[in-house]
Amino acid sequence: MRNKNFFAIVCCFLPLCAHAEVLDKLPQIQDMWLYAALGFLFAGVALRIHWALFVLALVYPALWFVSLLMEVHSFDLGPAIVVEAGQSYSMNAYAAAIIWLLGVIGLFVWKKIGKFAKGTTSSYKS
Repeated sequence: MRNKNFFAIVCCFLPLCAHAEVLDKLPQIQDMWLYAALGFLFAGVALRIHWALFVLALVYPALWFVSLLMEVHSFDLGPAIVVEAGQSYSMNAYAAAIIWLLGVIGLFVWKKIGKFAKGTTSSYKS
């Protein structure tokens, strides 16, 4: 009990002593690329099954990347992220989001052209 009181007093009078790292609470760079790859993979499988499932498969990665980019651009977290991780963190966040988006658009265009459709394998009539 004595340690808890001491900790409370120190935190009240010296608020700068309580310091938390920002990157402990944010996804790592590998997580960004993993979400981009898995989002692309699930979107491709979903597009193969049905277009409505494709739209549903886009929701979670899109919201995840939007929230990540909002954290990168927030007025309180953004500068702390740059101090701890450098500019490469935000560059990787943008690159993963853009590559995921371009991959999903590529899947959709490929489906529209007809090369990704279920019955596009060439079968010869005998």
